[in-house]
Amino acid sequence: MIGIVRNPYSTSAPSRLVEAAAELGIPIRVIDLPTLSVEVNVNDGAIVRDAVGVVDIVSLAPYLLSGYATAVYAVRVLSQRAYVQNPVESVLMADDKAATAVRLSHFSFPQVPSMICPLDLRHVLSAAEKIQYPVVMKRTHGANGRWVRRADNPTSLTEGFHELESRGPGALIVQPQVTEFYGRSIRAVITGQRLLAAELRVAAAGEWRSNMAHGATQHHIDLTTTEAALATDAALAMGLNHAGIDILRTTRGPVILEVNSYPDFTKMLAQPGKDLTKAVLLACLPH
Repeated sequence: MIGIVRNPYSTSAPSRLVEAAAELGIPIRVIDLPTLSVEVNVNDGAIVRDAVGVVDIVSLAPYLLSGYATAVYAVRVLSQRAYVQNPVESVLMADDKAATAVRLSHFSFPQVPSMICPLDLRHVLSAAEKIQYPVVMKRTHGANGRWVRRADNPTSLTEGFHELESRGPGALIVQPQVTEFYGRSIRAVITGQRLLAAELRVAAAGEWRSNMAHGATQHHIDLTTTEAALATDAALAMGLNHAGIDILRTTRGPVILEVNSYPDFTKMLAQPGKDLTKAVLLACLPH
C-alpha cells in the first residue's frame, strides 16, 4: 500500500496521485499531514497515527513537509519499515537553499555562486559589494519566489533586506543576478534517476522571477546531454529519487539554481506519450 500525503500547502499533486492510483488499481492510504502524531512506547516501538488511525504502508510517495514539524518525526518512523522515495533528511536538505548549495559544492557541481550571510545588513551589503550588483537576495527557506528580492544598488538591497528580515530569524543567501538568462529558468523533473520532463519557464511581463506562481509561461525544451546529466546527477547527490532541478544557461555552461524535493509535476505541460503522475506513482513501488 502506497502512502500519499495531503498537505494544505500543496493540494494538486496529492489529488492527482490519488486519481492515478485509482486508474492503475494501486491500493493507497491517504495520510492527513496536519493530524500526524507519533507514539513511542516500550512494547510497540514507534507508531505513526493520523486522524484516521495507525498509518501502515509499504511505500511513501513524494511529500511536502513545510509547516508541520511533527511530520518530520513521523516520516522518520515510517522510513524504518517502508520504502520512502525521498528520505526525510534529503528533503530537509533540499528545502534549505544554503544546505543545498553546500552539498552541491561538495561534489563540485556547477551552480550559481552563493554567499550565505547572517541576518545582518552590514554582512549582506558587504557580500553584495563583493559580488557586484545586480544581486539576488533570498531566505534559505521558501518556495515560488516568495522570499526572494532583486537589488540593483545598496538602497534597493536595504529595502529588500528589511522585507526579508521581517519574516523572522534565519540566514540569507546573496547571489549574482544571472543577467544572460534573465527572466528564464529550466525546470527538469527527475524520478527514479531518469529525466521525466523538462521545460523552459519565462517570466511574465514586468517580472524577473520565472516562477509559475508569478505568472510565468512554460514551453517544452530539449535538454543537452550535459544538462540532462547535470540534473540527474544532482538529484542523486542530494539523495532524492524525485526532484525538480532548476538550471540556468550561461556562457560557461549550465549551472544549477535550486533543487526542489517536491516539484509540482501537475503544472508541467503534457509530455507526448507520457503521464507524469503515473510515472511518479509507479516509481514509488517498493524495489
